[in-house]
Amino acid sequence: MALPSRAPQARDLVDLDWTGPDDADCPYNWPLWKRLYMTSIPALLCINVSFASSVYTSGINDISQQFNVSRTESLLGLSLFLWALGLGAIIAAPVSENYGRRIVYLTTVPIFGLFTLGSGLAPNFVTLIVCRTFAGFFGSAVVSVGGGTNADLWRPTLAGVVYPFYFVSPFLGPAFGPVVGGYLIEAKGWRWLQWVILFMIVFNYLYALPQSETYKKIILEKRTRNEKTPTWSSKVAPPSRAILQRILLKPFKMLFVESIVLFMTIYMAFNFAVFYSFFAAFPYIFGPGGHYNFTPGQQGLTFLSIALGCVVGFVGVVYIDRRTYPALETKYGVGKVPPEHRLYGAMVGSALNPASLFWFGWSANAGAHWASPVVAAVPFAVGNIMVYSSGALYIMNSYGSLHGASALSANSLLRYAFGGAFPLFTVQLFSSLGTGWASSLLGFISVVLVPVPWVLYKYGKRIRAHSQYITAA
Repeated sequence: MALPSRAPQARDLVDLDWTGPDDADCPYNWPLWKRLYMTSIPALLCINVSFASSVYTSGINDISQQFNVSRTESLLGLSLFLWALGLGAIIAAPVSENYGRRIVYLTTVPIFGLFTLGSGLAPNFVTLIVCRTFAGFFGSAVVSVGGGTNADLWRPTLAGVVYPFYFVSPFLGPAFGPVVGGYLIEAKGWRWLQWVILFMIVFNYLYALPQSETYKKIILEKRTRNEKTPTWSSKVAPPSRAILQRILLKPFKMLFVESIVLFMTIYMAFNFAVFYSFFAAFPYIFGPGGHYNFTPGQQGLTFLSIALGCVVGFVGVVYIDRRTYPALETKYGVGKVPPEHRLYGAMVGSALNPASLFWFGWSANAGAHWASPVVAAVPFAVGNIMVYSSGALYIMNSYGSLHGASALSANSLLRYAFGGAFPLFTVQLFSSLGTGWASSLLGFISVVLVPVPWVLYKYGKRIRAHSQYITAA
């Protein structure tokens, strides 16, 4: 009896590749409009998911009152959402490396929408928290797979210009969440925060439906299937244990055995955690009963400084790349520039984070005009984007599209683990130590982490030479 046909395994495709540099199926050779469209899909979806994380915080007081829970308990709707984002990323990115990017987007986004609907209809606090957790889990795919999608679409020459469009999205979404939520909570109540998220999901999903597959392995498998070439294999599928190891364990393994992934992830995770701690610190400092006693709408507007910093940081990364990378390609050759040269933005941005935290904390502690701590948040957002964008580019350039998605999913796991934990103790930290010293404590930790991109820039080549995932190919 003939065995049923199946998609060829990776080892069956060893001899398969693009027919040449001009192969029309290669995403590098797609029309510019198509590549821009494909790039915009994960960027918009990532804004949607990250917006969903932070807009919830605008309804903390209402949720606390309606369900008779403490403010810290109500913050679980943020923390569990973020933890689930990190956990889901561990699964979604390796799945995309086995089955393609398109199927991951198109299957997870509707489920994310269903659990968002459940959050808006929740009759009790337990239902709300459970739905928020699963919404974060299924929303995680767009956060972790987007980096791989961009690696599929763009040659390294343009990566420094195009990637930051995607990398800024996990920060722009949260920055605008309280801006929209602050006024919405005054007019409509906390359930409308979920309806806005749902409207965005419907629009973005319809926008994403016409997308094409971008992952090389899946494109080659489909072409092999259509052409029925002799390389087609009918071997049985690998055992489930091998699949489990490949899909679930690879990101964990990369996090602990790859020094590049580990140290850049720790640095990026701390910055990300401080970023999300602002969603608890800003209401404490600017909101009713705080230093400045703003209304919820006014308090939400303070996050515009974060959004401004994100945009400035994005422009800074692109500017540094355009000033340096073309000359480096002339020196090393196209596609041969060492990944360490992607770290320039991180080295510049690393100094901005601690300076911003000291300025922010002590200006608010001294009762300075509200504009001072608001403006102080701008350089932190600038530095955060520069470190994150440069660090993610460095990881993607080091591990390529084959392992890059898994490396970034490991990065996402730790970032969202930290990001979910910090808001739970931020208010207690600020109330116990005072605004000045609490912010300074975060600033001192940030100072300790400043050398990370500088050390990797100097010793990165030596570290990569001992990596089991980075090959000459």
